[in-house]
Amino acid sequence: MPEIEAYLPAARAALAQFGLESTEPHPVGKSENVVFRVTDPEGATWALRLHRPGYHALPALESERQLTAHLAACGLIVPTGRSTAAGAWYARVTTPDPEGSRFAGLTRWHPGQTLDCLIGDNRGPETWDWFERSGALLADLHSATASWTPPPTFTRHRLDAEGLVGETPFWGRFWNLPCLTPEERQTLSGAHDLVAARLANLSEPLILIHADAHPANVLVSGDNLGLIDFDDCAWGWPVFDMAVCLWSASSEPKFANLLDRFLAGYAARRVLPQDLFAQLHLFLLTRSLTLISWCADRPEVAGDVAEWKPGLIAKVLKGIANLNHTSS
Repeated sequence: MPEIEAYLPAARAALAQFGLESTEPHPVGKSENVVFRVTDPEGATWALRLHRPGYHALPALESERQLTAHLAACGLIVPTGRSTAAGAWYARVTTPDPEGSRFAGLTRWHPGQTLDCLIGDNRGPETWDWFERSGALLADLHSATASWTPPPTFTRHRLDAEGLVGETPFWGRFWNLPCLTPEERQTLSGAHDLVAARLANLSEPLILIHADAHPANVLVSGDNLGLIDFDDCAWGWPVFDMAVCLWSASSEPKFANLLDRFLAGYAARRVLPQDLFAQLHLFLLTRSLTLISWCADRPEVAGDVAEWKPGLIAKVLKGIANLNHTSS
């Protein structure tokens, strides 16, 4: 993947389509998407995002805009878009990628910092209030999406059993990767079968979820919390959203205390799902599994296999033990 400066011509070409020809993009970061910061002539700040090639088709990107517009109307702090001079949400621009182009979107930049920047790796008692507030934030999100009827053209992927552990799951076949040893492949195949069997018994309906609400995507803006980066938003189970938010703390010695605070925040705004704890163990394990294929597919973001694989395999083994314990 080229360095971020190589995308400056694409960023300028995109801004021209958004009617901001005289605005200079400032590089912010390059991971899955390439992001620039832009200040328009009126002084408003925007994030220009050049989307990862092949991850989402245009209708799915446009549906993300429809969802976040609804959430903003419900009072949530979420990314909202700016349309091009032609009235489209996205512009296609030539890029130095092997695919040759990317979709570019312009999103309002909310002031603040991410929860991840605020608390870092700390998950001690001084952070539990933040997780309680994150629980309330997810409850508000789920209430807003569960009561919404999307337009007929709305399309997003599904993180149901097929989308998580089917033959062609959304984040890849984690149990059958070249970087796995035979022993690891056997472990992950067993975990796959265990998760698939448990998901088959879930009766709770799917709703639209964020699907990536970890602390780096929770925005602390003044006295309020919001959510950024809806790139993975999908039809899914609410507890999967909870598991993603809690995953980074799930190996902490006092995770049960943190979890109590998180659930108190959620329950203050929305009724907790049935079979919550069984579902939570299931989706914490599922999150570990999907991260394995996510990392393997993105070495430019995740780094060398030796950096991430041992920790994730350890989380999987612990997740299997916890899930089996809930059924005993």
